[in-house]
Amino acid sequence: MSYKWRSNSRNKKAFAVVLTVAGMLYALISLVNHYLFKTYALDLGLYTHAMYDYTHFRVDDCSMFKAVPQSILSDHFDLYLIILSPLVYVFGSYTLLVVQIVAVLLGGWGVYKLIGLYSDDDRLPVMASGVFFLSFGIIHAIAFDYHSNVLTAMMLPWLMYFLKKGKFGLSTLFVVLFVIGKENMSLWLFFVAIGLMWDYRKDKRALWHLVGYAVFSMAYFFIVNVIVMPKLGGSGGGFARYSYLGDSYIQIAKTLVTHPKLTFKLLFTSTIGMEEFAGVKGYMGDMVSSTFANADYAGIKEEFYKCALATGLIFTILKPNYLFMLLPLIGQKMIACQPNFWGISFQYSVEFMPVLVVASFLVIIRLKKPLWRMMLSVSLLISIVLTTFYTVGVPKSKVFVDQLCVYQGRHYRQKDFDVRYAYELIRKIPDEASVCAAPRFVPHLAMRETIKDFSVMREVDTDYVLITDFYFGYERKGVLVLKNRAEYETVATDGTIYLLRRIEP
Repeated sequence: MSYKWRSNSRNKKAFAVVLTVAGMLYALISLVNHYLFKTYALDLGLYTHAMYDYTHFRVDDCSMFKAVPQSILSDHFDLYLIILSPLVYVFGSYTLLVVQIVAVLLGGWGVYKLIGLYSDDDRLPVMASGVFFLSFGIIHAIAFDYHSNVLTAMMLPWLMYFLKKGKFGLSTLFVVLFVIGKENMSLWLFFVAIGLMWDYRKDKRALWHLVGYAVFSMAYFFIVNVIVMPKLGGSGGGFARYSYLGDSYIQIAKTLVTHPKLTFKLLFTSTIGMEEFAGVKGYMGDMVSSTFANADYAGIKEEFYKCALATGLIFTILKPNYLFMLLPLIGQKMIACQPNFWGISFQYSVEFMPVLVVASFLVIIRLKKPLWRMMLSVSLLISIVLTTFYTVGVPKSKVFVDQLCVYQGRHYRQKDFDVRYAYELIRKIPDEASVCAAPRFVPHLAMRETIKDFSVMREVDTDYVLITDFYFGYERKGVLVLKNRAEYETVATDGTIYLLRRIEP
C-alpha cells in the first residue's frame, strides 16, 4: 500500500531539527577528530592525496604505503575521488570528511522522503530519519576517517525513492552513482535489484528496469574485478580478504558452495575451532590458520548480529526480500580473513543501516492502529540509541573510544602531544617538499606530490620527517626505519614531536 504523502509544516520543522542535530553530532565527531589528529594515513591521508593527484591529472601510485608503485584504482576501483577531487581546493584536508557528513545527511533525507511515500502518518518519516542518523553503523563510520562505501550506502534510499515515484531516469542515475563507488558495490546492487523485484512484481515497467539494473550491476562487477583491475596491476585490496578461499571470484564462490559447513561456520562462528578447515582446496594457508587461532576475536560476530537485531533486523525478518539484500553484505563482512571486519566498529556496518531502517518502517507501517505504529517506532528509536551507546562504551569489538565519545572531555583532547605545536611544525614544511610523517600527521600533509606514511616504510628518503618521539625506535621486520638518522637535522621539537630536515650534501 502506498500513499500520496505531503509533509506538512510541522513535519518539515521536526525533520529540520533532526537533520540539524545529526549534522552537529557528526561535525563534533568527525571534524573534531581531524583537527585533533585522530584521523590517519590509511585511509583519509591516502584518499586526500589521491584527490590531489587527480587534480594534477595523475593517478595515485600508492607510494604512501607501498614500496612497489601500484595504481590506486587497482587497489579499490573508486571513481568518487575523481569526481570530488576539485573540492580539495575548497575544504583542504577536511574535504572528504565534509563530503561524508553531507552524504549521510542526504541519505537520511532520502529515508525521510521514501518512508513518506508509504505512510499517511506524518510522524513516521521523521522517526525513520532519526533512527537512521543514530544507528551504530552510521556513527562508527563517521568516526573513522572517510570511506566511499559510506557514500554508496547513502544512494540506496534515493534509488528506492525515485523507483517508487516512477522516475526511472533519476533511479538509473543513482544506479550508476551506486556502482562507481567501489568495486564490490555493484555486487550488492545486484542483490538489491533482485530483492526489490518482489515489491514491484505487479509493476511491469519498474520490474523491467530492475531486471536491467541487475544485469548491468553484475556485468559491471565482472568487468571491473575480472578485467579492469587486474589490467591495472592488481586484483584489488578487497579480493585479498577472500583469496584464502580461491584464486578467483569463481573459485571462491565454488569453495563456499561446495563446503557448506565451512560457509556456515565462517558466517556465524568465531575464529576459535576453525583450524579444521585449514587447507581446504589448498587455499586455507598459514595466514588463515594463524588468524583462526587468535582468541581475542571470540564473540564479535555474535555481537554484530545482536546489535543488528536491535537496530531493525528483527523487523527485517518480516521482509524476506530485504533480508536477501543483506546476503552479500553479511558474506563480505563475515568471510573476510581479517577479524576487524566482523564486528560493529569502523565503516564495516554502514551498508546495513539503510536496509534495516527502511525495512523496519515498512513493517511498522503495516500496522493499522496509529498508536501501535508510534509505540513500535519509539521502541525502535530507544533500542537504536541504547545499542549505539553500547557499541561506543563497552563492546567486545575494538573501537577507538576517544574518537566516538562526544559526551566526554577526552574526545576533545589530544593526549599524546600539543596540537597547536603540531600545526606550527606543519606550517614550517614547504609545500613542494617531500614528507614522511607519522600516520596521524599524514592527512594534514597529503596535498603535495610526495607524502609517505612512516609506520609502513622500511627506510626514509624524503626531504622532511615529522614524527613523535615514539617513532625514533620504530622497526619494521627487525630493521630500524630511521636508520639514516645522521642524514637529518632537527628543525624544531618540543621533546614530543620532531620535525627533521634532510641535510644537504
